[in-house]
Amino acid sequence: MIDEQELLRLARVLDESALTTIFTTYYQPLYRYIYHHIGHAATAEELAADVFTRFLEQIRAKRGPDRHLKAWLYRVAHNLVVDELRRRKHRDHDELDERIVADERDVAEETHLAIQSERARAALALLTANQRAVIVLKFLEGLDNAEIARILKLPVGAVKALQHRGLVALRRHLSQPGMEVAKPI
Repeated sequence: MIDEQELLRLARVLDESALTTIFTTYYQPLYRYIYHHIGHAATAEELAADVFTRFLEQIRAKRGPDRHLKAWLYRVAHNLVVDELRRRKHRDHDELDERIVADERDVAEETHLAIQSERARAALALLTANQRAVIVLKFLEGLDNAEIARILKLPVGAVKALQHRGLVALRRHLSQPGMEVAKPI
């Protein structure tokens, strides 16, 4: 288990080892969180890097997280995702769809997995932004309700309610036989 308080103390004096540990510990989970919302690998990489750039800027300015480093990083990622989704609404073009077909899988299996993945993404896109954030943080990132509450700045009870309503909505959307595949969110 990582001692966030010690990491933060060392990061504040720009200890290279602590900064490296923070990056290596949190980059992949933040990237996945962003990717689940955005659906575009290059954009997710860019936004995940931006989280750490902002972290360093805040540390150098003697600001940033006092406690709950993980929650602070996810909150920054969440805000970047919201900003990116707002920008996308005003774009005139769609981004290229990214699919990588593994050599070991046969075409039928890959097609089935791609369809299921698109259906899940389409169902997630139909949730409210907060429901989607709770579902991704809870079930794809494995965070507990208290961590999610800190990230989203909501009471734990609200997180539980969002989770419940989000799961009900996902079940409803995924059980519809002809659910169309929506554009990635």
